[in-house]
Amino acid sequence: MAVFLCGLVTALGGLVIVLVLGQGSANWTGVAVTVPSCPADAQGCRLFIAQADGAPVLHADWSGAAKTLDVQLPAGSYAISSQGCSGYEIANNIVSVASGATSKVNLGTAWEMPRFLDRTCPGFIPTPSG
Repeated sequence: MAVFLCGLVTALGGLVIVLVLGQGSANWTGVAVTVPSCPADAQGCRLFIAQADGAPVLHADWSGAAKTLDVQLPAGSYAISSQGCSGYEIANNIVSVASGATSKVNLGTAWEMPRFLDRTCPGFIPTPSG
């Protein structure tokens, strides 16, 4: 009987571990954004996430090689864009995030070169116009 109970407890414990760990990383609510490599002359790049109406939610910085940034967000619609500090921009992508799911966005590699006025790099900090 003791061997049976020990085996049952071990089996149930293993099942609980599989259920908890199996859901932990796969079912978080948010977005996985694949960003391109940040051009060296951009002096750093920033991913911007805003609500669909434009209200800022958060940002994440990176430099160097392309990578995937995992961002935990509540369910909703978001605009995702990216900028290089000294120029460069990837326009908005709209994504819907469902509760308990991960949406994926690939920003591609199509950097555009607009002009950012009054920006001091690095740091994305605006300076007063002179």
